[in-house]
Amino acid sequence: MSNGTSADNNLLHRSHNYFAGLYHRNVKFIIFSASIFFIALIIGGLLGYFLPRSVENFIISIVKTDRIYARAHGLTTLSILTHNLQSLFITFVGGIIGIITFGTLFLNGFIYGSFLGYLGSNHITSSTLGQLSPKLFIIYTVPHGIFEISGFIIAGAAGFRLTKIIYNLLRSDDSVSDHYWEFKDAMALFIIAIVLIIIAAIIEANYTLPLGNYLLHLH
Repeated sequence: MSNGTSADNNLLHRSHNYFAGLYHRNVKFIIFSASIFFIALIIGGLLGYFLPRSVENFIISIVKTDRIYARAHGLTTLSILTHNLQSLFITFVGGIIGIITFGTLFLNGFIYGSFLGYLGSNHITSSTLGQLSPKLFIIYTVPHGIFEISGFIIAGAAGFRLTKIIYNLLRSDDSVSDHYWEFKDAMALFIIAIVLIIIAAIIEANYTLPLGNYLLHLH
């Protein structure tokens, strides 16, 4: 029994050291990725609140696109996961160019922010948005959004790690094998992002709606 406990403790210790090292080696990329997302969220929020007409068509087009996708594929774990994994993959692989990762992070942050700002401005004129309000948007977004946003931020960090690798390869005579550990870090971050997106899809498809309804009935 003691051997089993010792092995478990050793595994936990190694796992902790690995993830701690992964974080410390890539913390700058994670902070940079998160900064882009939240700066875009603030910009979107300010535009949506103070200049609601400037983002109205953009928001309505997103809602219509999402509803068309939901009618065609349903709101299942698989359909949500498939949709989000496509964006996640673009965020990661876009790091080869860099600006693509930047763009996807900024766009996702701007979408969240513009929705909140627009809904909070009380200038809703389109029936497309129905009875949406900032409170409803938050209640029906936060449960899965925490994992979804974290996943995209980490995928962005993985993408920027790729950008740094490409940059170093172009400016030096290094071979790809010289940056093997950096590739490993990028892939590890991307796998963590995928796990978070899977969790988000499970929550969104199965728990967000009933949880939101429960919270609303408490008032």
